Amino acid sequence: MPQAPFVPVIPAGGAGTRLWPLSRRDRPKFLLDLTGSGASLLQQTVARLAPLADRAPIVVTGVPHVAAVREQVGSDVQILAEPSPRNSMPAIALAAALVERDSPDAVIGSFAADHLIGDHASFARAVTAARHAAELGHLVTIGIRPTHAATGFGYIERVVERHLERDGEKMSADGGAGSGTAAAAGPTGMAAATGTAAATGTAAATERGATADGAAEGELRALGAVPVSRFVEKPDRDRAEAFLASGTFSWNAGIFVVRARVLLDELAEQIPGIAHGARAIAAAHGTQEYSSVLAEIWPRLTSIAIDHALAEPLAAAGKVAMVPGDFDWDDVGDFAALARQLREHRGSTGAGSAGSGRSDGSVCAGGPVGADGPDDSDGSDVQVLGAATVDALSSTATVYGSTDRHIALVGLQGISIVDTEDALLVLADEQAQTLARIVARLDENGHGHLR
Repeated sequence: MPQAPFVPVIPAGGAGTRLWPLSRRDRPKFLLDLTGSGASLLQQTVARLAPLADRAPIVVTGVPHVAAVREQVGSDVQILAEPSPRNSMPAIALAAALVERDSPDAVIGSFAADHLIGDHASFARAVTAARHAAELGHLVTIGIRPTHAATGFGYIERVVERHLERDGEKMSADGGAGSGTAAAAGPTGMAAATGTAAATGTAAATERGATADGAAEGELRALGAVPVSRFVEKPDRDRAEAFLASGTFSWNAGIFVVRARVLLDELAEQIPGIAHGARAIAAAHGTQEYSSVLAEIWPRLTSIAIDHALAEPLAAAGKVAMVPGDFDWDDVGDFAALARQLREHRGSTGAGSAGSGRSDGSVCAGGPVGADGPDDSDGSDVQVLGAATVDALSSTATVYGSTDRHIALVGLQGISIVDTEDALLVLADEQAQTLARIVARLDENGHGHLR
């Protein structure tokens, strides 16, 4: 199959309030090395995508972060600066419009800058399959096989493979025939014949539509993709468990692959102002008028996520496909998720266990310690990132330390501690999602400088 050029787009924004005080306004989550790997989340994202790209990846980020992004990714990546946060849809639309201007048939893929992904070979295979499906004109997403009933992720429901009836034979969506019973003969007579002809015509039209839909679905499935029924926001526990039990739901990783032209044309149907505005800005890119056009149009673009702007309405119209992704993925949306990642992948990240000695790098390594030195007999499990020294008794915790303070833990279970020069956070991991409420109160309590 001929391939259209593929251009990765990386929206790099977000407040990262659930990872405060590690993540700050001037140092957001995507610029951080959260696992001690030696590379920031953004750098890891670019490294994963560069081998798959036919053109330089495009990073869309806020004006305050352009210098830091450039320092991290170098000159092989194109950077678009957005004057103000407008959520993911305008950012992706602007990148798509630039790609469309230079390569009208190109396929873009939007990938968050701040997610963790394992098994890069499996990831590359999923992206390649999504790219092929996108060349058929679909908006394609990659859904992650759920491993537990997560309430912190959105979900994608796939269409169960359909079976069509034709001439008494059962047909799968790819057009294959099965066993069936011959249709019964209709009634005789002039009036009956007329009615039968009309009914036959209606049935034939219905069959042709169903067969066409089945052929399109079969083509998708041949590429390793499946049609999507709907997108669902983060569910409560009961719904998440039902989704997991059904076997038809995947986690929404926020990955979208689509022809740039298709994205903008569909967006012109849904939210014309964003599509027209993005194309106008792209037309001025590289000219002396670019800054003034951007400043005039950008603030007027609707602030909305791509999920709500395109994915949900197009799924309802049968225009979204999903490639199942069988690789480790996490959006690292809070400290509970980060603690889980450090434990599931201990040894492959730079995190160490609590110990009695100081490390000379970013990790304090050793075994859990008691009063007499290293001893894990009390069952402590304390993971440490940063320069902190930690002693622990009967504790399960994750510690992120950047100060000279020595930290001692006794009898604490399921907590995260973040110790910085100007703020100290002690958090029960089961309450990790509520941290944003504390961060929101910093401004009103006169501590806005800490954000």
